[in-house]
Amino acid sequence: MTVQLQCITDTTKRISKMKKPILFYIALLLISNLFLSNGSLAQDYTHWNLPEGAIARLGKGSINDAEFSPDDTRLAIASDIGIWIYDAHTGTEMRFIQIPPRGVRTANAITFAPDGKTLAVGNWVLGGAVELWDSTTGKRLAILTEDIGRVKGLKFSSDGTMLACASWHREVEYHMWEIATRREVISFVGEQDGLYNGLALSPDAHSVASAGREAVFLWDVPTEGLRRTIEGDEPLAWTLAFSPDSKTLVGGQTTMRLWDAETGDELSKLEGHTRNVDAITFSPDGKILASGDTGGKIMLSRFDPRTQKPNSQKPTLPGLLRSFTGEKTPKHENRTLTEHTLPVKALDFTADGKKLASGSHDGTAKVWDVPTGNSILTLQGHTGSVKALQFFENGKVLYSGSSDGILRIWDIETRTERLIHTRPPWFAFATAFSSDGKTIASTCWSEVRLWDTNRQSFLEPLTGHERFVLTVAFSPDDKRVASGSREGRVILWDVPNHQLLSIYDVHTDEVNAVTFSPDGKKLASASKDGTVYLLDLHTEEETTLFTEPNRGVRSVAFSPDSSTLVSGRWDGAMQIWDAETHQHIADFMDARGTIDGLEFSPDGRMVVTGLHGGLIRIWDVETRTLLHQFRTEEAASPTTFAFTADSKTLISGSTAGTALVWNLADILQKNR
Repeated sequence: MTVQLQCITDTTKRISKMKKPILFYIALLLISNLFLSNGSLAQDYTHWNLPEGAIARLGKGSINDAEFSPDDTRLAIASDIGIWIYDAHTGTEMRFIQIPPRGVRTANAITFAPDGKTLAVGNWVLGGAVELWDSTTGKRLAILTEDIGRVKGLKFSSDGTMLACASWHREVEYHMWEIATRREVISFVGEQDGLYNGLALSPDAHSVASAGREAVFLWDVPTEGLRRTIEGDEPLAWTLAFSPDSKTLVGGQTTMRLWDAETGDELSKLEGHTRNVDAITFSPDGKILASGDTGGKIMLSRFDPRTQKPNSQKPTLPGLLRSFTGEKTPKHENRTLTEHTLPVKALDFTADGKKLASGSHDGTAKVWDVPTGNSILTLQGHTGSVKALQFFENGKVLYSGSSDGILRIWDIETRTERLIHTRPPWFAFATAFSSDGKTIASTCWSEVRLWDTNRQSFLEPLTGHERFVLTVAFSPDDKRVASGSREGRVILWDVPNHQLLSIYDVHTDEVNAVTFSPDGKKLASASKDGTVYLLDLHTEEETTLFTEPNRGVRSVAFSPDSSTLVSGRWDGAMQIWDAETHQHIADFMDARGTIDGLEFSPDGRMVVTGLHGGLIRIWDVETRTLLHQFRTEEAASPTTFAFTADSKTLISGSTAGTALVWNLADILQKNR
């Protein structure tokens, strides 16, 4: 074991940086020329590695990790659908490596081998996996394991012969493989009651640090035992990282703490963040500590490896970092980088420490010039969970809204984009568009927020829910908005007067969906309590169409003529109802899994369902038969759909942060 660990100990500074898993929400990138028949980009990454039947991919998936290649010429971004390789100087997409889906997340942690060719990928999945990929050809080289849980850290030895891994699967796990033989040479499990979030692997691979709710645990790899327990009265660390020499451990929430990695003694505190720190990394020489928080702020603090303490411009307030304003500053001044607007989830330095890559929930990954603090490159297209898609102006304009709170409006004919950032305090759990596109409704915690797209400003929050608002919808005339929340409450709002109209406490559990009938006469809601509620908006007549405990209803939709209502349950069952007589018409049983989203086609002949796990199915309403199904590339759920007016093209948006375009007419024609 000593020889094997020594290989890791010699890891070069270039590859000795601990990566943090990242899961954050970024805006949907829709490429307008996909809808046009007269041209395409020379390097149209939207056509790369598409699932069977899809004609385009819109967006690149939520970012989970980022790493520069050893020679600093490429930047790899790990997303929910795979690995994107960029030219680190120009930002051009070079390659997309599609990772086969396994569970809830795909590529969660990545690291390059010293040769710059082999890429190790850790998957955050139900079982867990570590794989080796050729970053130049996009081919998978090996699967090292498929049952280690949530991978949080990967490290190659300096000669590339060994790979170490830290993961979490009910307990802290450590694994090491010999690359040539694919043989596991070290494996041990450390017992720990719950993982708060942070898990870090030291650059020399001798130590693993894990954060519990009120303690940080230091595990010793050679002895396979617990070295130290660092206790506190409150959670000490939301995220963790080791210094390049493996001697110092840093972790924190709003206040970061530095500990001696051998003894567990606290060395110092680093203050200056006002929001929880979600990403930490050291420069390869150990002289700069970069930290990013949930408010979008990045701090660069000079660090003295000799004293194991951060340098401070103000000795009376250790580590407090001053905002960077752009003027010339002393060489060793600490800086605050403030261009990100939402949580920072990933940080990585180049080998020379002169550049820093960052990834944020605001929809961007940036490359910074460390000496000046200037942003020199911005990468876009890695989006948060897609919440709403809608065509306007006879299909000439497409709106997309996602959980990161960013709206993108695309003019399909002129190929121009206009971006509106709604800037929610945290994220938008649900989004809806008015029929004229002038107002956007989004939810944030227990509030409903209305965004005026002309003024580009929020109106006062609509309050009345007591818990998290999960769903929102506009009436066809745009005069009312309905919302449903976790406490089972449905509220109807007056949009022009910005007032609450009615409260309906009709459910005993969370409301998963609300929708108006196209004629505006009815409102339907679906709940986890197993009920579908129907309200006549003119007579105030209330009807419960379906009641079956433990069979939660996930989604609901009206037919285009408002005569029919369809609901989808957690167990895969669909019910069709007569919206006038309230009579049950038919059942569809889809044994493939939970129905997370459904929609009628504009001609009323088809119903599309999105199933948890990445399956889309098209049903014939009249014959009640399955017409076709698509397997998406993401291990995520298709939850929202948009048809073109002729029902020939379908766009599906998913929780992975991508939308797929399907030529439905051609697909169905081929299946006849």
